[in-house]
Amino acid sequence: MRTMMRKKPANLSISNLERLAEDLRATRRERKLTQQALAEQAGVARRTVTNAEHAGNIGVRELCRLVNALGYEVVLRPMDTVILEDLNDIFRDDE
Repeated sequence: MRTMMRKKPANLSISNLERLAEDLRATRRERKLTQQALAEQAGVARRTVTNAEHAGNIGVRELCRLVNALGYEVVLRPMDTVILEDLNDIFRDDE
């Protein structure tokens, strides 16, 4: 039996890709949506949701549809930009 392994894209930051996948899955679950329900709301195949949640290869259009269906938008920002959610970590006192 031959085992196939998925190759991770070499030119993308794996941490960013995996974080995006985890955030998509967590947001969907918070909204108590199945993958099928999200796929129907976004107008994509359920397999697209699965691929997105496992850091697989999906198109930009499909990504935008998914995040829009969850009430978000895709925004580009410089990598060194501090976001509000990170401020607690930045200013956390060492314990």
